[in-house]
Amino acid sequence: MAAGRPNKKADAVRKLLEKDPTMTAVKIAEKVGCHPFYVGKVKRDMGLTKPRKKKRNTTGKKTKGTQNTAVGTLPKATQQQDYSRGGLLDRAKEIVTNDRQNTHGQPEDSFRRIADLWSGYLTVGVHEQDVAVMMALVKVARIMENPQHADNWIDGAGYFACGGEVALRKN
Repeated sequence: MAAGRPNKKADAVRKLLEKDPTMTAVKIAEKVGCHPFYVGKVKRDMGLTKPRKKKRNTTGKKTKGTQNTAVGTLPKATQQQDYSRGGLLDRAKEIVTNDRQNTHGQPEDSFRRIADLWSGYLTVGVHEQDVAVMMALVKVARIMENPQHADNWIDGAGYFACGGEVALRKN
């Protein structure tokens, strides 16, 4: 975009965010006619979310700013992560309350869509909390292969937390 030129879509996204900061990126994107990633960019530009993290190098090749470890190639920021119970739960909380919600929207909406798709495919009823449990089981299967990969432990805790919230709010 050229300097000084107004961006109508960005302005529309900003107005919706100012009106309702809890509105999901998907809903805003539908109203404005843009991609949810664009909504995330506008949110970051407004300072409403943290900047996106650079993707991890999964090739195993050494790149600037990374260290090869037994777990793979991790960014330097990850090297200092707290792997205590509290540290892992803090990271899971950060993901499910900020990162996940900004990317995927509300857990109950996402889990409902997944449950509907899985129900149709499996021809059995699948509920939102079932989705959370089965996604956590995917993480368990990955932990069985590589128990030193912290993301699987963190993601599993996050799925259980989201599933618990969805199931317990129903009552």
